Amino acid sequence: MQTPTRPPARMSVVGQEYWLMASSLLFLGATAGKVAAQPLPADAPVPAEAERVPTDEAEAPPVPVSPPPPTAPPAPTPPPAAPPPTAPPPTTPPTTVPPPPPAAHEVPLPEGTAPDSPAGAEAVSADLPAPELGDAGSFQIKGRVFVLAELDHRREEVVGDSGNIESREITSLDLSLASARAGLEYQSPLPWLSAELELEVAGDPEVKDAYLQAGKRLFARAGQFKMPSARLELESSWKLPLVRRGFVHDLLVDWLDVAGRHPGLMLGYRGKGGVKPRFTLGAFQGTVLQEVAPGDRDVALIEKTSLEAQSIAARAELEIFDVEVAGWYEHRVGSPDLGETQHYESFGLDAKYDQTFESGGLRIWLDGTAGESFYVHEDKPGQDEEAVFVATRALVGYRFGGTALGTPYLEPFGYFAALDPDTEVVSDFALEAALGLNVGFWDRARLTLQGELNAAQRNFPSGYLDQQEPDRRGLLLQAGARF
Repeated sequence: MQTPTRPPARMSVVGQEYWLMASSLLFLGATAGKVAAQPLPADAPVPAEAERVPTDEAEAPPVPVSPPPPTAPPAPTPPPAAPPPTAPPPTTPPTTVPPPPPAAHEVPLPEGTAPDSPAGAEAVSADLPAPELGDAGSFQIKGRVFVLAELDHRREEVVGDSGNIESREITSLDLSLASARAGLEYQSPLPWLSAELELEVAGDPEVKDAYLQAGKRLFARAGQFKMPSARLELESSWKLPLVRRGFVHDLLVDWLDVAGRHPGLMLGYRGKGGVKPRFTLGAFQGTVLQEVAPGDRDVALIEKTSLEAQSIAARAELEIFDVEVAGWYEHRVGSPDLGETQHYESFGLDAKYDQTFESGGLRIWLDGTAGESFYVHEDKPGQDEEAVFVATRALVGYRFGGTALGTPYLEPFGYFAALDPDTEVVSDFALEAALGLNVGFWDRARLTLQGELNAAQRNFPSGYLDQQEPDRRGLLLQAGARF
């Protein structure tokens, strides 16, 4: 079949339209036959069957289409011109959708239990966390226990069978609960406010420390606590290697009214870096003598009797080459007789060295104290004048081990102290010495064996200890633990 040629010019307009339609049909039929005759590639995807939409009407049968008659291949046509380059569409950064927040508290329900059923609601409410009550601060409980076995040999003045005063030697063995302390430290939500409470519950319960403190570097403390004084007095009994503070300590605190715990108000400063300066200054309620007996002196707080019922105390510290050195002063209230009070001066210097090495540690305390005393020897001329006392103490301990908390250690130690009750009287010294050994777990538990000796020279004033003989020897075994 020949392809129609261009119509002659004399053909009418209608004829020309029919001629164009016939030419187009012939061209399309030839092209479709040629494409259908070509085989598909092996890897070409097989087109999926189009989804059929169900209808209520019956589908008409397909109409067969006759293949077009073969035609001659059309003349080649030039390729279409490439479209002008266009700018790529603007890209939008992907939007990240955050995952939904997790449930505050998901509670697994028993199998087969609906969440909205009574059993499900009960299971959910039983496992929900307790409501927060707000930040009330932090509490820390602390304490320590000392138990003591004491073998003691001393000389005492007793009334004999004849009714006369006789000197008799006594040897005794006693088992006791030497100390049982319980304490509570409180840190307020306000970082500058804290409080502390410490009770002695061995025997009659007694408040040892109870105070509020405001501030850190610059601070104010109000309540009952230790006055600024010598380091050996300020140190906790647990920190000292000794079983007890000793004879000279009793003479200073219990008989001369130096240092000790009193209600008061104190201001202080703690420096950082360099020599780490520290300074404290406070006013503390004084005490008055209530009763005295051999070896015992009872005092009570002064109440509503004077505008001068307070002691003034101050202490300054520096740290030089790992040694803490300090000086202190006390304008103290003393009670020379029942119901009487007067102010006396006392002061002192002290040093402390406490270092831990690779295999152990060394601890040293040294101090010297001087001041006015109301105890004068009965044979001294001019008894109306106040005496001046001087005391010195030294405590040294070296431990093997104990380089970390709770590690085993062994620590031998030695202690010596002397008190001159009156610098103008000779042969009146009170002397004290102790040797001992600590074995245990550092700063957690320990067993202490200590031998001690107390003695006084012939001119030692009898007002101390109320005529009790100061000479004694003792062997002590103490077990202690802290938490």
